[in-house]
Amino acid sequence: MTKVCSLIVIPLALVAVTALSTFDTRASAASPPKLRLDDAARPTRYSARITVDPAQPTFKGSIDIDLKIARATEVLWLNGTELTVAKAAFTVGGVTSPAKIVAGGENFIGFQADKPLAAGAARLHVEWQGPISRKDDRGLFAQKEDDRWYAITQFEAIFARRVFPCFDEPSVKVPWQLTLEVPSKLVAISNTQVTSEKVNGATKVVTYAETAPLPSYLVAFAVGPYEMVDAGKAGQKKTAVRVAAPFGRGKDAAYAVEVSGKLVELLEQYFGIPFPFDKLDNVAIPITSTFGAMENAGMVTFAQNIMIAKATNRSLHFERGYATTAAHEFAHQWFGDLVTTQWWDDIWLNESFASWMEAKIIDAWKPEWSHNTSFVEARGEALATDALMTARQIRQPIVSNDDIYNAFDAITYQKGESVLAMFERFVGAEKFRAGIKSYLTKHANGNATADDFIGAIAQAAGRSDVTAAFKSFLDQAGAPMVDVALKCEAGKAPSLALSQRRFMPIGSKGANNQTWQIPVCVRWEANGKTERACQLVTKREETMALGSAPACPTWLLANDAEVGYYRAAYSPDLLTKLLGPDGRKKLDLAETVGLLDDVRALVRAGRIPFGDVLALLPSLAQDQRRLVADEVIGIIEGLHQHLVQPAERANYQRLITKLYGEKAHQLGWTPKAGEDEDTRLLRPAVLGLVADEGEDAALRAEARTLALKWIADRKALSPDVAGTALHVAARGGDRALFDKYHAEAKKAADRHDRERLLASLGTFRDPALAKAALKVVSSSEFDPREAMGIVWNLDRDPATRPIGWEYLKANFDQMVKKLSAEMMAYTPMFAVSFCDEPHQKDMESYFHDRSSKLPGGPRLLAQALESIELCRAYVGAQQPSVTAFLKKW
Repeated sequence: MTKVCSLIVIPLALVAVTALSTFDTRASAASPPKLRLDDAARPTRYSARITVDPAQPTFKGSIDIDLKIARATEVLWLNGTELTVAKAAFTVGGVTSPAKIVAGGENFIGFQADKPLAAGAARLHVEWQGPISRKDDRGLFAQKEDDRWYAITQFEAIFARRVFPCFDEPSVKVPWQLTLEVPSKLVAISNTQVTSEKVNGATKVVTYAETAPLPSYLVAFAVGPYEMVDAGKAGQKKTAVRVAAPFGRGKDAAYAVEVSGKLVELLEQYFGIPFPFDKLDNVAIPITSTFGAMENAGMVTFAQNIMIAKATNRSLHFERGYATTAAHEFAHQWFGDLVTTQWWDDIWLNESFASWMEAKIIDAWKPEWSHNTSFVEARGEALATDALMTARQIRQPIVSNDDIYNAFDAITYQKGESVLAMFERFVGAEKFRAGIKSYLTKHANGNATADDFIGAIAQAAGRSDVTAAFKSFLDQAGAPMVDVALKCEAGKAPSLALSQRRFMPIGSKGANNQTWQIPVCVRWEANGKTERACQLVTKREETMALGSAPACPTWLLANDAEVGYYRAAYSPDLLTKLLGPDGRKKLDLAETVGLLDDVRALVRAGRIPFGDVLALLPSLAQDQRRLVADEVIGIIEGLHQHLVQPAERANYQRLITKLYGEKAHQLGWTPKAGEDEDTRLLRPAVLGLVADEGEDAALRAEARTLALKWIADRKALSPDVAGTALHVAARGGDRALFDKYHAEAKKAADRHDRERLLASLGTFRDPALAKAALKVVSSSEFDPREAMGIVWNLDRDPATRPIGWEYLKANFDQMVKKLSAEMMAYTPMFAVSFCDEPHQKDMESYFHDRSSKLPGGPRLLAQALESIELCRAYVGAQQPSVTAFLKKW
């Protein structure tokens, strides 16, 4: 082991811990860790003081860390990134001595005592300074809103180390006591209640109560000219709830004020455990690029556009977006904050559960919102991602920081949520709930693992088969496809032949020899009676008995309630009966949506010609339910990019007009008195399809007229449809309209308005206007995070996509310097829509070296490359079927 020479600590001399040149090259007594800190020491308490002015580029900090040394150690390694240490000292047995700073690269700082630290108690004191980022939304960052600066923290997953030298791992969970020194006119918020606030001229010192045990990633603070809005008290302990709105925007937090307490109380009722912390502040962040909200204990942060809206922007989408996001983050206060994952391979325990709970609470509170389809929609999103051979498994081993970044994806959130929903139905809702409460109670204020959670569920359910079945979905990637075939013999009870394999789309190069232990639940009708049966399918091929009576089912649904995490592949006769008008009458809305999603997947797998599914559209389009219409519109819109040949373009437009033209004109751009919420939400989907892809001239002209009126008066368009109208007008728009959008975006003070306008600048089809839009991106007129909405929207149209792609390649290296590296890691996904080999090769060549330098980049590049290859195979296989269908129109 090599040792770094002694460094004399001079209080006023700053030492950059990542500057290796400040140390000599003699061997160190200890090398920095590769990924995780060793177990030589653990903290028992932190006491930190941070001096922060949002308008300044740096902050200062000091911390006292009470330590328990497990074994003699020469160098204490902590996490630390971009922190410049001014002073460090150990106190052992009442004796204080300077600590030498040992460089540890990007993620670690070493502290070396004058002699090895012996097992027992010790304290480390550190003073440092660090940067306040102006481009990232991680660590401590500052942003402007209406020319006023705000500083906020985001520490998940591994960003607390950018503000404190600390044990930045979720298993290290101890109390924190924070003190902030800030400009006296600003508001300072943290995890706990303020215990004292002392003003000293231009600054003030705000001291907060000690927290319950928390991991570093859940510690948080925010400083700025916030307007604090009282949202009342909620729950058993009458927990104080507030909203921290940007200066002058308190009235625009009305919806958050109205519903936040209700959500807390619904969660308390489900868990049977009071809200775990002493208050709940909901804090606005002006803009985020890599996350929407964060569950910091007692101080949840939200992207401003999720929580704050003027009346002219308070759409149904906004209201539902806030409520579902808040339900997710508030659920974390129990699942994630009160009980925290032991390590990042189990982050699904936090995120999957919060997603599952979000759907459960919203469905209980507002069943009319999703009509109990939330789990089915999440299942569809997860299964689409899980079809990739480059998909992660839920419990992905963590061997690098890239694995941590990649863990926050559809597999962790939606797949985990779907697996939870499946097993809740399998063991029973009340038993599942009892297992959850047992788990939370046993591990409160501590850490837990997947084994702890599954064990609690299995014990509450009284089933020994749950553990292995659950793990079969956690510990391998991919999703099962279950082939189902009905067997009916005279005089015998019917049965179902089941065969499982991994679902693989056309062109996939993986193996499909995996098996799972699948809770398969089936519903059928025979002799006018509906019956159900569930079976844990553990083998590649099994048979399921369908009752005892010798009556062949008239129809059968192989995924009852459509919450099972598998694709059902029906024999042709079964599928025909299900998809027919009589069969669909037997299905509830969630089952209809889930079945249609499965059918689309079977098209992707090459099991059904796409033309056969398209032939069902006239019948399906008669279904008046919004969520069925959304599925049908999704199928139609999925054609235009690659499956509609130029010769069939007019036929495609006639198809759209025939199916939804009359409906679009009935709905119109303006809401009517007495409309229900489903109608208001359906309007933008139908009008967007008919006016854009259907090229309905009247609707396009009206969209332009209304867009111009909206520019002059925000009340001219309902917020539910404003974005769609602006986009439709832009698609066929000219330079004059482009200039009006551009000028209005520069004047718009509201972020919702700017977001709509900038996104619309990227939807003009004219290549010359696409290039003009990119000049706006390159300018300094807008925050680059907002301006990127222009770039991403250029990907929507084949005429502008190449322009956007060439711009990204020409400017990518400079953009990474101005924008979040985490966001830019997703850039290869832009090229997937080309769906051709030249761009696949171009993507691989351009990003081969670049992606390896971006957080989570290697896997994201691999997924983009696989996605474009699968797209090519899919189009090649299904285009003849689509063409044959469209020729009939």
